[in-house]
Amino acid sequence: MSKLSVSAWLLIPSILILAFWIRVQGTEGLSDKQFTETDAYFYYWQAHLISEHSRLPTRDMHRWLPLGRDLGQTLNLYGYVLAYTHRAIAVVFPKISLYDVTLYMPPICFCIGLSAFCLFLYHTNGIFCSVTVGLLLATLPGSIERATAGFGDRDAFCLMLGILAVITYLASLQAQKPCLRLLWTLLSGVIVFLGGISWEGFGVFLSVIIVVELWRFLASETQEGFHFYFLWMLCFVPTLYLASPAYRNGYGFAEHLTAFVLVPPVVLLWIRAIRFLLMEKVSVLRQHTRSLSLGLTIASLALASTFVLVQYSTFDNTTVPLSQNAVMQTMTELKAPHFWYWIARYGSIFVLGSLGFVLMPFILWKKQGSFLSILIALFAVFSFFREPLDKVWGEPFGNALFGVVIMMCLLTLIFLAWKRKNTDGTSEFIPIAFTVWFIVWVALSRDAKRYDFFIGIALAFGTATVIQSLLRIVVKKITVNTKSLLSPTILKSGVTALLLILVMFFPPYFAHTYRSVYAATGMRKSTPGRTPVAETFCWMNSNLPRDAIVAAHWRYGSQLNVIAGVKTITDQDTYLQHWIHLYYRHVIYAETEREALEFLKTHGATHLMLVGQSPAKYFLSGQISDAFVPVYPIENFADTTVNVWEIHYPPDIQTHPKYLKTDIDEIDRHLEWKIK
Repeated sequence: MSKLSVSAWLLIPSILILAFWIRVQGTEGLSDKQFTETDAYFYYWQAHLISEHSRLPTRDMHRWLPLGRDLGQTLNLYGYVLAYTHRAIAVVFPKISLYDVTLYMPPICFCIGLSAFCLFLYHTNGIFCSVTVGLLLATLPGSIERATAGFGDRDAFCLMLGILAVITYLASLQAQKPCLRLLWTLLSGVIVFLGGISWEGFGVFLSVIIVVELWRFLASETQEGFHFYFLWMLCFVPTLYLASPAYRNGYGFAEHLTAFVLVPPVVLLWIRAIRFLLMEKVSVLRQHTRSLSLGLTIASLALASTFVLVQYSTFDNTTVPLSQNAVMQTMTELKAPHFWYWIARYGSIFVLGSLGFVLMPFILWKKQGSFLSILIALFAVFSFFREPLDKVWGEPFGNALFGVVIMMCLLTLIFLAWKRKNTDGTSEFIPIAFTVWFIVWVALSRDAKRYDFFIGIALAFGTATVIQSLLRIVVKKITVNTKSLLSPTILKSGVTALLLILVMFFPPYFAHTYRSVYAATGMRKSTPGRTPVAETFCWMNSNLPRDAIVAAHWRYGSQLNVIAGVKTITDQDTYLQHWIHLYYRHVIYAETEREALEFLKTHGATHLMLVGQSPAKYFLSGQISDAFVPVYPIENFADTTVNVWEIHYPPDIQTHPKYLKTDIDEIDRHLEWKIK
């Protein structure tokens, strides 16, 4: 790789400073020891446990009582990163707390990923592409909200790992020296392992690499690089399987983890091995290597499709956005985004970025790529303009069209690879990789807002492609028509700056930069903030014993653990979604006081906290016995928005197994003895 130029030394650090500055705005408005997202308390809680005990327990017995949270089914690397980062920093800066580390980790992780991406593009696509992508990612509201100081969730950490895994693998394919290729390959494999032990959805990033390797398999008649791929796969397939029970015997959200993360790279390894063996044994097949590759690929895709269709019903409780159960439907971040959502978060970039991916097949393959360009254009329209289109032809028909377009995109990519002439095709790998990134993350974001944070990388790359195409046209016309005396570098710099200004600031209403700082300061507020709920948590922390078990709405679970210092029976981890249903059915909407008391005793609750408009008047219609003893607030108990009762169970109240039903066979069998 070439050394950094003076302009790169100046521009890339400036972009990183801008990105970090935007993402730390508004921290002064955060309430003491609070975050802007509820899951942040969960990771802070995990990091706190690790800091105290150097590791997580097998089960977290502070929540989801009486069962406790099975931490073998969670991917916990982020909690360890927070805890051990704090330990390392505290050696030099003892005043920095674990809260401070959790607070600022998202913007730090984002900037690490952004710097790596900019450096990669500088070495592969040049300074103009690198700076364009860097500036866009630094200022896109959609790439800011989940990477701000105070967000505290693992999104920015996982994005960083996803970027590093993909670009290191692409770097390995472009390395000329075997030792460098080996280094980049092993580094990518290790990062995939880290990502796989961090998040259940990391397989989406892995799919980008798998498609690039599938392209190489179809476009080549040799086994070039097979041993590098094998070493890369060895870095994470066996290690993930051994490192986490979620990969060995996953249930709930981890039920299909192995199938979607570990199986695809193994299948690709097998079809490459099968091709090699068939060509060695059957000489006539050596003349039809690509046709054999195509047949093996289609057969593998058919088997994968059959598996998905057979297992589709099991995705309802385990895979988002396929989840349609009531708990998931109440989560706003899992709802489909509307058209103005894209405008607010990406301005005109979602249009320009899509246009860039429409142009890429033309740029790479000329007429051969025209059909793929049409498909990508349809894909973008059906994704970003879903809301108005569904009003025209209905959601079921729109979803069917969208599914057909995605399948056609995949098949067309396979056909293009099969038709390619025998070439190393290294210039194709980067656009192919980010086209796949664009398709998979936009497809997920179409049904769930939760995932749009990850599409910024692709949209910025696609927009840079458009700007570079315009740059070539404009510079050529200026040079021909005016015989400019300016050097090509100065001319390109000036035109690039002008195009970037137009993209980032015009038109004023739709330009994304007008909402950049707002994304860091206004899109998320501290939770619970300065509210009666926060005051209640502080009271609990001061007045309730550490072994108190508080039953409350699931969204408050981790906040009760961290701020109030008490144990809980449900939380926003949605580990046992059926318990959340049971809590509503047998407590909030209980028909009798006995029903509510039996449910609460079965879960071991010592206190009940209800939040709403005068909950004391509406809970059981205000007709409750002395079993519920009001403890907070002391004054005006019936007229407040938060009520806390201590529960004194009458002798005749017994536990009942029906209140512990989870709808997960593995857990229900484990709980059979709990109630006896």
